[in-house]
Amino acid sequence: MAPLIDLLDYLCRRLAEIGLRSVHGVPGDYNLAILDYLESTGIHWVGNANELNSGYAADAYARIKSIGALFTSSGVGEPSAINVIGGAYAEKPPVVHIVETPPITTQRAGACLHYSLGDGNFRVFATMYKHVTVAQANLVDVEVAPALLIDATLKECLRQSRPMYIEIPTDMA
Repeated sequence: MAPLIDLLDYLCRRLAEIGLRSVHGVPGDYNLAILDYLESTGIHWVGNANELNSGYAADAYARIKSIGALFTSSGVGEPSAINVIGGAYAEKPPVVHIVETPPITTQRAGACLHYSLGDGNFRVFATMYKHVTVAQANLVDVEVAPALLIDATLKECLRQSRPMYIEIPTDMA
């Protein structure tokens, strides 16, 4: 049997394999673990003042380097970046939007958290992204082969040269 690999490590390896050397974003409550981890992967973190700027930086990076990526936190970060992702959908630079979300148990419990709409629905922003991305993945269940979801979304992003959206709960990263 093949050795188990950490989900975040798998994602970072795949991004590096397709040529990504830098990611853009804003540090936030739910993505701090990813940011701490990035240093060990060789992928360079480029911090920005807000998600809109991060998105534009990732878009520009994609136009120059063939693929770009941004990290945002769940909730407040997602709607802040959707204008850029919509523009990238229209203009076709492949941008990977990675969102770290609250733990799966918290989401399933419908807890009221800051940066949410307070209704227990943590899929609201992901639903918005379906209209401006070619592929989406919500990595909430190890039984549905998250590695295959990562590969499938990256493949579509590159094949169609359009943005993708991927959610990683903090307890899956």
